[in-house]
Amino acid sequence: MISTDSKIIKLCSSREAAYLRLLFIAITGLIAYSNTFQMSFNFDDIVNIVNNPVVKEFNVSGFKQALQSRRAFGIFTFQLNYFISGTNVIGYHLVNIFIHISAGFLVYALITLLLSAPYFKSEQEVKENSLSIPFISALLFVVHPVQTQAVTYIVQRFASLATLLVLASIVCYLRGRVIQHSSERSFCAECGWFAAALLAGLLAFYTKEIAYTLPVVIVLVEFAFFDLKRAKIIGLVVAALSSITIILVKFSSGYIAVDNIISKLDDITRIQTITSRSDYFLTQLRVIVTYIRLLLFPVNQSVDYDYALSHSFLEWRVFASFLLILTMICFALWLIFAYRGGNKYLRLSAFGILWFFLTLSVESSVLPIIDLIFEHRVYLPSVGFIMAVSSFGLSLGWRYGSLNISQKVLLGFLSIALVLAGATWKRNLVWTNDKTLWEDATAKKPGSARAWNNFGGALIKQREGKKALFALIKSIELDPSKPDAWNNLGIAIDLLGVYKDRFNRTAEVFKDPRAIEDRVVSRWLGEVNNSLGLAYEITGNFPKAAENYRNAAGYSPSLGIAYFNLAIVSAGMGDYRTIAEQQQILWLVDPVLAERLKSRLSGLVPTD
Repeated sequence: MISTDSKIIKLCSSREAAYLRLLFIAITGLIAYSNTFQMSFNFDDIVNIVNNPVVKEFNVSGFKQALQSRRAFGIFTFQLNYFISGTNVIGYHLVNIFIHISAGFLVYALITLLLSAPYFKSEQEVKENSLSIPFISALLFVVHPVQTQAVTYIVQRFASLATLLVLASIVCYLRGRVIQHSSERSFCAECGWFAAALLAGLLAFYTKEIAYTLPVVIVLVEFAFFDLKRAKIIGLVVAALSSITIILVKFSSGYIAVDNIISKLDDITRIQTITSRSDYFLTQLRVIVTYIRLLLFPVNQSVDYDYALSHSFLEWRVFASFLLILTMICFALWLIFAYRGGNKYLRLSAFGILWFFLTLSVESSVLPIIDLIFEHRVYLPSVGFIMAVSSFGLSLGWRYGSLNISQKVLLGFLSIALVLAGATWKRNLVWTNDKTLWEDATAKKPGSARAWNNFGGALIKQREGKKALFALIKSIELDPSKPDAWNNLGIAIDLLGVYKDRFNRTAEVFKDPRAIEDRVVSRWLGEVNNSLGLAYEITGNFPKAAENYRNAAGYSPSLGIAYFNLAIVSAGMGDYRTIAEQQQILWLVDPVLAERLKSRLSGLVPTD
């Protein structure tokens, strides 16, 4: 009688069970994301989808506007979604999950084709149990919780769709190359697969910039798995670098002058930030290690990370990260050039490691991006990392362990996959709405001013004004330089209703052409500090309230409401001397408020 373990092993590795493996991947992926269909638009979804006029135009005009973007094909899919289902989130989530599971299938196809490359064929290295490598890799890719940001966060379809197209391009290319090395060559079939690879690559280029590494990845495939002479390798490298150069020049021009092109290239390789390239690179060394940690141990995930910039290579975290990265790259190169142990499957591990760093290079190198770290950026690189871990663990189990040990390794990977699927299902709950998303972020990353501000904004949407005040106060305490947090504070106070006569709702002054005038800025600073004082007062922190009312009066000495509020909070603290001082100032600055203050405090303040 065949044991359950033996049946599972056969499912994972027999050639006859290939379709069952794909079915298992799809079902497991669907279960892991089964709770996402009602998850609302979150974060940048509102700007990029719900309130984006281009997305709402499924016509020639809309297509022309989309083509002006470097992400035209991704935008087209959102236009199609909006045309079919408007702002009903179910349709968007269905498409995202379909893309994700399809990408998992292509991971399976990619590794299966690599195992058919000349590197393995030459010595009959492809054994039946090796088919568990593509299965385990694809399964881990689909169920890993680090992928939730690229799948459940709707607008990050750009990352998942670009990955799908990059994988499709490489798979089509490999199909053509494998046919070239087969005994039944077909010129038409080769041309068809290479044309499909080119089309998928072009669509990937017009989906997200991470696809620009595709030509170099294909060179890496050739170098690692096909028998090439030096001249052909050089030709491929030149072709890949030329492709990348053409892409960059294309997106930087309209200009003929070289200096203009160089200037534009600098612009398109710097996204919404003035961070120096050196500081960004040093910080990314630490970020890459965080990505590795998340792939190995996906705990403490967050939509927002309070990452500080690094400025020196000698910072111990930077230097230690550099050493780890260098060790991994050197290990991969050693496996390719110097390893003579006979375990050819370790070439997949080397390829996966180099894939990881290469595909991460667009967003984690010297090209500054305003956000230092986002989990969706590791979606494409994770293909290589998971491939490396799976092939390393499984192949070592076959080569150096008994049959029993190798089976336990395989069952261990399956168990890990099921645990990760559960973690993915649970992680998706965080994306239910803005409130749950940013509540999770503030709990995990309490030093992030943006997380607290966005949490406050989410609470405002749900009309929870007093709770929003606590979040917005925290945001301002962490970073008082963000006008939107100050403005949200006024909106939250306004929700409470009973304080309408004690503050002015502020608009973002820096959008006003007069913002450069000192008197305008001073007035705004006075009003927002008055609002902050009122927020502290509402939440029961009277000393901080008094401090901010004084700040408000300091910035804007004619702001009578600041003196009025200082007197009110001083009454709450029993500071009658300060009340008298503010009353005297108000008689000079705003007699109407002075009279109102006198009436309000009548009977509450001793007359002697």
